[in-house]
Amino acid sequence: MKFVKVAIARPLRKTFTYKNLLPNENIVGKRVFIEFHRKKIVGVVVQMCSNMDEEFEIKQIISVLDETPLFESNFLKKIKDISQKFFFPMGELLSLFTPNLMRKPKHSDELQKYKIDDTKFEITNNFFKKLTYEQKLAVKNIQNSKKQEHLIFGVTSSGKTEVYKHLIYDEFKKNNSAIILVPEIFLAPKIYEEFKESFGENVFLYHSNLTELQRYKIWLNCQKKSPKIIVGTRSALFLMPKNTNIIVFDEEHDQSFKQQDKLRYDAKSLAKELYQNSKIIYSSATPSFKLLQKVKDKEIDVSKLFKRIGETPTPDIFIESINKTKLVGGISETLINKINLNHKAGNQTLILINRRGYAPVYLCNSCGWIAKSNCCESSLVYHREEKRLKCHRCQSSWGLPDNCPECNKNDFEVKGVGTQQVELNLKHTFPNIDILRIDSDSVSGKLRRESTLEKIEDKNPKILIGTQLLAKGHDFQKISLIIILNLDFGLFGADVHLQEQTIQLLIQAAGRAGRSGIKSEVILQSRISHHPLFKKVKSGSYELISQDILSEREKLNLFPFTKLIYLKAEDSNLKKINEFLVRAKEKLSKKNVEVYGPFEGPVSKVGYKYRMFCIIQSNNDKDLHNSASGLINALDKEKRTISNWVLDVDPINVT
Repeated sequence: MKFVKVAIARPLRKTFTYKNLLPNENIVGKRVFIEFHRKKIVGVVVQMCSNMDEEFEIKQIISVLDETPLFESNFLKKIKDISQKFFFPMGELLSLFTPNLMRKPKHSDELQKYKIDDTKFEITNNFFKKLTYEQKLAVKNIQNSKKQEHLIFGVTSSGKTEVYKHLIYDEFKKNNSAIILVPEIFLAPKIYEEFKESFGENVFLYHSNLTELQRYKIWLNCQKKSPKIIVGTRSALFLMPKNTNIIVFDEEHDQSFKQQDKLRYDAKSLAKELYQNSKIIYSSATPSFKLLQKVKDKEIDVSKLFKRIGETPTPDIFIESINKTKLVGGISETLINKINLNHKAGNQTLILINRRGYAPVYLCNSCGWIAKSNCCESSLVYHREEKRLKCHRCQSSWGLPDNCPECNKNDFEVKGVGTQQVELNLKHTFPNIDILRIDSDSVSGKLRRESTLEKIEDKNPKILIGTQLLAKGHDFQKISLIIILNLDFGLFGADVHLQEQTIQLLIQAAGRAGRSGIKSEVILQSRISHHPLFKKVKSGSYELISQDILSEREKLNLFPFTKLIYLKAEDSNLKKINEFLVRAKEKLSKKNVEVYGPFEGPVSKVGYKYRMFCIIQSNNDKDLHNSASGLINALDKEKRTISNWVLDVDPINVT
């Protein structure tokens, strides 16, 4: 045909017509080199057409870059559906499935030098542990289940990993592949090494810190039909390995599986769309409320593992009230004494505080001035080691002021506690104890991550201090005391997801204790020890806690009993955002659809731009989607009045 429709990696919700360079050849699914707005870029042909529907002069394709299609027609139809579901331009979506090297105008012949032979490795069953009765039952249930999705709901140390390891082994024998998704790069190497012991060179580690060439070579491997296991973060979904029959979400509840910019996809929803013939397994000790409700509604199957391997004792959970209590570096004297006794017993202590830096507030004692970011409505965090003030929103950084900009006095003080302050005070209190701080500041870079993981696995007595990174998936053999600081704020606030995430963090942190048979304690330090939720938390049963909260939410018709989309907007002019959202609200209001707002975001300004949002809510998925689609169609016809807006499907927070 004479013309083709080309999708390009730009934030534009349409394709563009070009003259076919090879009119007698079907080039759908192939990359093409084109001129677009005086720039030469790479696009993907998504449709052939005999007639043109453009009002402007039709340009010709400069060159076709592939001998064989990169994307099949059926896959392109699927991408179009996903594009419409997440309200994301098709061209930008396709670029996520294309390695960086292939986004450049390189002909496929130029990339032949990286070609990989399709090798079939020998599969052995080395390093597989004997399954317990519960684990065997879980494997059998998942294999016999007729449903696509299955939840492994197991307490920490119950052997969830071994269950899906055996499932993957059985698929390997059928020449099928698997993807194991983890929430953080920091967790990926541990699972990668564990699976490599059993599956050898069939296992590949994939994440954003790999080089362009490393990612391209793994992508090439995924085009081969030999069985393989991909261990990686959420972006590994876009590799699309041949014959993938199992996808595992390890620590399913973690919010890192939700992309928070550009294509704001929930990896779990996306996996269902992309891998419709694959079994999807969710593994967690604290499953998301949404997933638990799907289990109750019999939409997905569940296997429960509520016995710890080796009869490992469940830790006791206590609440330590700190009202009118003197604190040492953010920790009560009672708990300081407990840390000392725990170390003398030869055990390790883990202190969890979900705030990095030294102190979250840097202020002037004389006049009350507080150091704030020029570009964000947030206090600057004092980082003592670097002697800098940092904005944790936009990552900007300032030197310390000599004098207060308001009263010109040098009378500064810090308020609040971060990981660095806890570390410094404990080093002063316990000069002879090994203390290790683990947060995103201390583990950035591959070498630092590997070094930190080695120190974590060391069983010598020590104190570990860190953010939520420490509550995710680590196997601490000698920890018998866990202290959790500053989580009170997570029990309040308008964000319906925050309470769920706080409870998950508490139970996950508790699960790091007592893993080698040691009697252990988990202590939550709080100024609101009377909060009714703490009575439930002390039971340690996430199942009971979640049932109670879901029952309350059902009565109030709150998430997950209603469907949500957030309309988020930002601009340097607050008045313009408000006017935009008010107009959008009028367009969104339909039968069976409720719209609330506009509201200011919890962080009202980031990067010199104000942020506001509206909540779009309905009990009917179709009505909700149609309302949002109608808004897009209307706004696409209007002149843009603000710098940016986005529809966030399956939202997990309002930031």
